[in-house]
Amino acid sequence: MKCVELVLLLVICWKSLPLVESNTRICTHCCDEVYPGNGTPVYYMTKGPKGDQGEIGETGPQGEKGVQGNQGVKGEKGGVGPRGEKGDMGEPAPITPQSAFSVARSKPLIGNETTAQPLLFDKVFVNVGNQFHENSGRFIAEFGGVYHFSFTVQSYLDKFVGIQLMKNQQPQVIIYANAVPRRIMQSQTIMLNVSKGDVLWLRQVQGARFAIYGNSDMQITFSGFLLYPEK
Repeated sequence: MKCVELVLLLVICWKSLPLVESNTRICTHCCDEVYPGNGTPVYYMTKGPKGDQGEIGETGPQGEKGVQGNQGVKGEKGGVGPRGEKGDMGEPAPITPQSAFSVARSKPLIGNETTAQPLLFDKVFVNVGNQFHENSGRFIAEFGGVYHFSFTVQSYLDKFVGIQLMKNQQPQVIIYANAVPRRIMQSQTIMLNVSKGDVLWLRQVQGARFAIYGNSDMQITFSGFLLYPEK
């Protein structure tokens, strides 16, 4: 095919394509013979197949924290929800230990020359928990803790007074007075740490020179109660 005929064929083909305006200057050094001069060459209009997707790049650095926005308007109060089902019954509360007694004696007690004598009582005012045993004159603690004890006696004419508060077999405190020709009321008060099973009682010290006086006015008393139970 002659050169003139080839040029003519390319011109005809080019004219049959729609004119596309080029925004890019295209090199025509190798195609001067076929480039018409004011359009896009045929080889530029031929679109190749889509390439493979490239790999995802690395994550860029985190940007700076933005400025905190304004607080929104407070919403309306919601309505009351439906009432829930009744829960299961809880465990019963622990029972608080209770212990208290107050007793009195209406008869005098004359001392014994050979032995110390326990005081017995014939009047019970209070016996919460039934821990005071009237037949023996002894309080047997059912609960450990701090207890308050007090006792009062009246002296006998011309006799010494010697009454001890005992915990088990150990004296704790005493009311003591010399013999005088009149009756005198005397009291003693104490707080003690008591363990469960401890026995508290009063005794008159040994000797015939000791005595206390009592009658229906109940001058001889013995009281105690639990202040703080052990945890």
